[in-house]
Amino acid sequence: MGFIVVLFLEFPADKVDDIKSKLLNAAAIYRKDPETVEWNVQQDLTDSKKITLVEKYERESSLTDIHRKNPIYQETIDLITSNVSKPIEKHFIHH
Repeated sequence: MGFIVVLFLEFPADKVDDIKSKLLNAAAIYRKDPETVEWNVQQDLTDSKKITLVEKYERESSLTDIHRKNPIYQETIDLITSNVSKPIEKHFIHH
């Protein structure tokens, strides 16, 4: 059974382009992790301050056993949490 994580994020307008660029760089690294099916950064078409991360893994344990052990994981979390302008909306889905 696969596992999907969806994060809805909002950043200040003056920071969103830089943050998006860093997240796209991180995505390229995360996509190479074993058991990572997809790791996408998507920007809202009507409100450019809003970014959605869609992460797909082969199984739920892929998130904790592999993804969170990636050397850039904490850097990515710090980038997000120190810059969001609204609380992060998280969704976890089995498929």
